[in-house]
Amino acid sequence: MTQHMALGNSIQPLRNVAALVTLIKRVQKRGFGLPGMATFYGPPGFGKTYAACHAAAALDAIHIPVQKLWTKKTLLTSILNELSIVPRPTMADMMMQVNEGLALSGRPLIIDEADYAVARGLIEIIRDFHDGSSMPVILIGMEMLPQKLSKWELVDGRMLAWVGAEPADLRDAQMLARVYARDIVIDDALLERIVTVNKGNARRISTDLAHVNEQSLMQGSKRMTLDAWGDAPFLRGEAPAPRRGIA
Repeated sequence: MTQHMALGNSIQPLRNVAALVTLIKRVQKRGFGLPGMATFYGPPGFGKTYAACHAAAALDAIHIPVQKLWTKKTLLTSILNELSIVPRPTMADMMMQVNEGLALSGRPLIIDEADYAVARGLIEIIRDFHDGSSMPVILIGMEMLPQKLSKWELVDGRMLAWVGAEPADLRDAQMLARVYARDIVIDDALLERIVTVNKGNARRISTDLAHVNEQSLMQGSKRMTLDAWGDAPFLRGEAPAPRRGIA
């Protein structure tokens, strides 16, 4: 988490970081009587978690990344830990503690990897967080998350907005290069090629930027252009093909 926070602060101008912060502020400033839940969704690698880390730091939000095997008790305990509240013995009491703690803190709640929350049957108590505290609850998940949530009318009806994460562009790549290729200068033409090859996937762009940085330093160069890179391969995060003659 500490590493994610540091990276989130380093790349705060990224378009999806700005989009998530804007979404949370919109929910915070909603009119009286309007629902206070929202969903930020998109394919893997688009930088949604980095955006959540920055939003948590910038807006003092509680960021909870749900994991695959979590239970209701795990979720409740994780939120109470973030609120610095000692959990009571029963889950009903813990639920009351969460709602009271959120209301008193005034902090938005970000539920990351919300697809796991849906699969583990946690989505209804997440809706209860919203109802019981009146604090913004932001769900972050995969491209199909809105369709998954539409099966729960009581959740779907509490959505103020749905915002889709966008693929990274050249400006994002320039910002990412300051983090992952900080030792060299990469020209815009090569950055454009990296963005295109990776179809705007920020995670894979970051990996390729680090690769270009490493290869450039190995060659003793502090600058890399598209012409100089030529037809050299990128990593792209793909598994290598099987090697012939290797058992």
